[in-house]
Amino acid sequence: MKAVYGDESPSYDTVVRWKRNFQSGHMSLTDKPRAGRPSIKDYLAMVNKVEAVILNDRRSTMERVMAETGLSYGTVWRIIHKELHMNKVSACWVPCLLTPLEKQTCHDFSQQNLTLLERNEDKFFARLITMDKCWVYL
Repeated sequence: MKAVYGDESPSYDTVVRWKRNFQSGHMSLTDKPRAGRPSIKDYLAMVNKVEAVILNDRRSTMERVMAETGLSYGTVWRIIHKELHMNKVSACWVPCLLTPLEKQTCHDFSQQNLTLLERNEDKFFARLITMDKCWVYL
C-alpha cells in the first residue's frame, strides 16, 4: 500500500481495525452514530424550543425552561444569553438588542430633534428633557 498510496495510505492500526470490523460482520462503510456535540440542525431546534418557552411566558425560570426542553442548565444558559441575546430584567426575560423597527424609530426621533435644534437652539434646549434608559413592560 505504501508503494501505491505513499503518505496517503492508512496506518497499520487502521487496517487491523477494518479487518476486525469486517470479520465481526460489520460490512457498512459508514460510521455508526456516536455521542458528542449535537449537529447544527439539532442545535437550531433546541434554540427554537427555548425561545418558544420564553416567549410563551417571559417570567419563566431557568428550571422551567430546562424541564420543558429537557436541556441542561449550561445549554439553556448559553442559548438564552449567547444565541437569543436575552437578559432577566425584573423577573422577566427581555431581548437585549433592538429590532430594526426600534432602530428606525430611534433614528427618526433623532432626525426630528436635529431639525428642531437647527430651527431654534435656545427653545430646543429649554424644552429638552433627558433621562437614563428605562425599560417599561406592560
